[in-house]
Amino acid sequence: MAPWVLFAAGFLLAAIGFVGNAMWRQIPWSPAALLAGLALVSLLLAYGLARLFQCQAATSAAAVWLGALVYFAGISPFASVLLITVAALAIGSVLVPKGWDARVPLSVLAGLALLCGIVGWLLPFPLHGHAVYTLALLAVIILRRRAVLDMVAPLSRSWTAAVAGSPWAALLGVLVLGLVSTCAWVPTIHYDDLAYHLGLPYQLETLGYYRMDAGSRVWAVSAWAGDVLQGMAQVVAGGESRGPVDVLWLMLTVTMMWKLCEALQLSPRTRWLAVAIYASMPMTAGTLTGMQTEGATAAAAVGVALLIQRTMIPGRRELLLVALLLGLLLGLKVSNLMVAGPLGLWLLWQWRAKLPWRTLPQAVVLALFVGGSSYFYAYLLTGNPVLPLFNGFFHSTYYNASNFHDATWDTGFHWSLPWDLTFHTSRFIEGSDGAGGFTLLALLGGLLLAVTRRNLRPLALMASLVFLLPLTQIQYLRYAHPAMALLVPAMLGGLPAADQSRRQARVLALMLVGLVLGNLLFVANGDWQLRQGVLRNVLVQGRASTTDTYAPIRRLAAFIRDRYGAQARALIIDGQNPFAAELAGNAFVINWYDQELSAMAAGADGDPSGERWSGLFKHTGANLLVVNKVGHTQALDAAIDKAQGARVYELGDLELWTLHSGVAGIEVPAPAHAVVVKFDSSSTPAGATVVSADLDLKCKAANVPIVISWDVTEADGQHWQRAEWARCLQTGKAEASLEVPLLSKVTGFSVNAAPSQPVDLQLQLTTATAAFRPDLAADRDLALRLRSDLIGTVKMWNKARRAARKAKP
Repeated sequence: MAPWVLFAAGFLLAAIGFVGNAMWRQIPWSPAALLAGLALVSLLLAYGLARLFQCQAATSAAAVWLGALVYFAGISPFASVLLITVAALAIGSVLVPKGWDARVPLSVLAGLALLCGIVGWLLPFPLHGHAVYTLALLAVIILRRRAVLDMVAPLSRSWTAAVAGSPWAALLGVLVLGLVSTCAWVPTIHYDDLAYHLGLPYQLETLGYYRMDAGSRVWAVSAWAGDVLQGMAQVVAGGESRGPVDVLWLMLTVTMMWKLCEALQLSPRTRWLAVAIYASMPMTAGTLTGMQTEGATAAAAVGVALLIQRTMIPGRRELLLVALLLGLLLGLKVSNLMVAGPLGLWLLWQWRAKLPWRTLPQAVVLALFVGGSSYFYAYLLTGNPVLPLFNGFFHSTYYNASNFHDATWDTGFHWSLPWDLTFHTSRFIEGSDGAGGFTLLALLGGLLLAVTRRNLRPLALMASLVFLLPLTQIQYLRYAHPAMALLVPAMLGGLPAADQSRRQARVLALMLVGLVLGNLLFVANGDWQLRQGVLRNVLVQGRASTTDTYAPIRRLAAFIRDRYGAQARALIIDGQNPFAAELAGNAFVINWYDQELSAMAAGADGDPSGERWSGLFKHTGANLLVVNKVGHTQALDAAIDKAQGARVYELGDLELWTLHSGVAGIEVPAPAHAVVVKFDSSSTPAGATVVSADLDLKCKAANVPIVISWDVTEADGQHWQRAEWARCLQTGKAEASLEVPLLSKVTGFSVNAAPSQPVDLQLQLTTATAAFRPDLAADRDLALRLRSDLIGTVKMWNKARRAARKAKP
């Protein structure tokens, strides 16, 4: 009786808190009704398909939700993630041999860890392209095709057996997962994604490498494994693939949770209820709306826990696999040390007598390989391996000499935290009360009971540490949420046994189902997108219209890319919306993310002449400005006037301005029928330069192309040349333009126009202008600097080697 009393006490506390805090007032009824409608439609379709194909309702429901994901998230993104998943399965199967339980999810997770590790080390090198990735992934799959087929073949039988163990609980689990997967349908519009996370994927897709420009975004060299996978999927798909990637992490998490529950000898019904409970939590839904790392962290943590729980006699492969996953945890986020630490302690205790010590050095090297690339490059290029964290110790010039800390969530670590996280959640997350769900409080009795049971105690204590440690540093619920994937199996394992009594089993199941439904009622409170009806907008208006509504700067960024190309340099003057990530390092923001520009802009509005703003324009080399209409000041407008600014595009409160500057070319004597123009390059920037030029000619229309030859002389005497064709139009005019980035000072610039055949087209110069803009993007390109240093080192080594050979007698 005592276990039942303790178990019921948690639910009673949750009920008292619900009533006492009038939580029904916090229920987002409109989003909840939408999810209920989608659930009803999916059930009708599922039962129809089940009768048509003679299969279980859970199986047909899974097919319905999978089809919906492909439709709303996109076929190409889904296909790219599927290709990466199969390749990861092929790679990871090397470490996960036949006969291992949960071989498929563990192999996928291990393969993803290795892929993220390999690509992480290759980020600064221009190797990342659609063809390279696709061919490499297909090659891996072909080479390991037998292993892949051996693992995929039994999946159908395994799924059928898992569903047959408890058909109604399986249907509930699939239904909840399907409802939560709707978060992956929405476009990418989160603040952190637009300001930072999209940067790596777009740079890989656009440039073929990652700039690592910590000067423009102070987080640019922080742990990046999550963004690396997003980048891989985007390069393969040719477009953003955030939704399917997020769903992949969730599916890995719940699959291994199911297996962890099996290792704890929980019934099939309880395993499915564990999946439903975790998936129904509002914070779990939040992991599918953006590119944060908590979804991936949960998957890696559960994978390690499953390995430790399942393995009684560890061998070389087990230790290497654990090292691989611990490396992935560190590669995702430095704060995951507070996840890896308790897991490591549990591993040492569980394997204390039989740890394969001889394999330990290899395991350490493997973990560092998988998770160490960002820390290595950050230290090498900025002097701080965890920039901007702990910069009071490392003193990197890319951030002020203080330890970064977000004081927003410093509410204090108190004994009442489980209560407050449940009913006063808005103090601990950018969400509304109830955003944490009711699992923590309702199943608290189960956790206490788990601590009293020998087989559950290590998992329960470890999971509690993983949950509490992040909260001791900052009371921010999102950082603690991955621990729920470990706590839920432990909590359910501690529930009182009800197998001998059908009535008790029914009551227990109803209570847990009630918990799932209670969580789902508040699921929209976990993320502003859901609460504000973004999902409804996607269903009614489509993804593009939804993006325009909630993140109009994304339409503006697309306009800049399409109209002005990769050489455009944009300056976003809107400190509250520093959304430059998808412009692939070619845009700058006035925000604390950019320490240099924010310091230069401080007080610029106090100079009515506009000189300080003009200096900022010149320093960035910007030829485009993005300005919020409410951000116009006398000083800014004066600087725009001096730069001959012209407004070319408006979208809501946002304006796009072009800035015009440059020198007129001087026509010099030329061969017959040709025109030669030279430009004054005496005042060109001292370093990397973007050369922009326009040439207008008068001509006699004829079916003879005009050859336009551009010639740039750089400081080292090297010549950059380009030849192109222009046509003389019926209007008697011909035009040509140039936009090219160069890595050194320009000392000479000219253009030659001549008919491709010895025909007199009566060419005459109308106008010729050129602008030489500093290329701040190139100056801040730390990857480019790294490659240059490596090339220089190799050249010096070869020179020394040749000299040594000559010196030999």
